[in-house]
Amino acid sequence: FGIPDYLTAMETMWGDGKMKVVHGVGYPEQNLSHFRSSDIWASAADTYFEPTGWWGRYFEELYPDYIINPPETPPAVQIGSIGNLTFEGTESSYAFAVANPAQLANVAENGTIHDVTNLPECVYGDKLLFMRATANTTFTYAGVISDAYDSATNDVPYSNADLAQQLAIVARMIKGGLGTKVYMVTLDGFDTHANQLADHQTLLTDLSESMNHFFNDLAVTGNDGKVLAMTISEFGRRPYENGSDGTDHGAASPVMLFGEGLNGSGFV
Repeated sequence: FGIPDYLTAMETMWGDGKMKVVHGVGYPEQNLSHFRSSDIWASAADTYFEPTGWWGRYFEELYPDYIINPPETPPAVQIGSIGNLTFEGTESSYAFAVANPAQLANVAENGTIHDVTNLPECVYGDKLLFMRATANTTFTYAGVISDAYDSATNDVPYSNADLAQQLAIVARMIKGGLGTKVYMVTLDGFDTHANQLADHQTLLTDLSESMNHFFNDLAVTGNDGKVLAMTISEFGRRPYENGSDGTDHGAASPVMLFGEGLNGSGFV
């Protein structure tokens, strides 16, 4: 087993005993469809369609009257992967979900997702105000997220890469005492049927540096030992190169775990 030489930040975490790799994670008779395989990962049901997710079922047991009496903080925060079943219960989704980090940053900074002040004084402005205000009220937890975000800062310099921007926001929420236990972030682009060498370097560098910065950021307030990060993907890639400098859909793949609570680095 080896690690690419450009992943120096990840190698540092390995050397500090804060990384484990679980090899060959998957399920029998891999379904090579992105959509079906994502549903299988989210629902934990590989032989039939299950419309709820494993986290959703857990939170449903934890908060049986969630719709009429929700907890003070969101059980989960999800960035990207909208439509993923992971947090779906039979009657509700248990994640505060946004499409992208910019949307979450808006909520965190302003307590709302849409501006309801700078609108034209006309019928169009009135209708836009109604639609925006209605959308804002659906974000039940916008206020507590904004308070947590404002209560903390990032103490390390994150890059402008996709994952980095998501983890920078998550770090502030954790450090600000939001209390949410589960965060799901998204790094797209691993469907490398072509140009894999360059694309994987860009993506894995983002993963490596962002994870390192995230845990260093949490360490400033002593939260790094309380957080475990885990990577998931709907399937792996085949080991053999195709005709387009890429690889095609494969089956089982490695899962990477990060955090001080792992009690040392190693393979599982």
